[in-house]
Amino acid sequence: MADDRDRIRARQGRVAAVVIAVSGLISVVGTGFGPQLGLSNRAMGLIGLVAMGGFAFGLILAIRIWRAGRKA
Repeated sequence: MADDRDRIRARQGRVAAVVIAVSGLISVVGTGFGPQLGLSNRAMGLIGLVAMGGFAFGLILAIRIWRAGRKA
């Protein structure tokens, strides 16, 4: 039973890590190559908002995993 919970928590941790990493890549690539690609300020702002949303989602996932681990 504990092994199943540990596996689930590990999988959730990997998902949170991937979400945060992809958000970071979106942010860096979007702001770095956006002007070179001729993106408008509106598109650059949208890229920033998507990245911030990903970071927030990853943080919420990480906090939920941490709180679930404290209860067990």
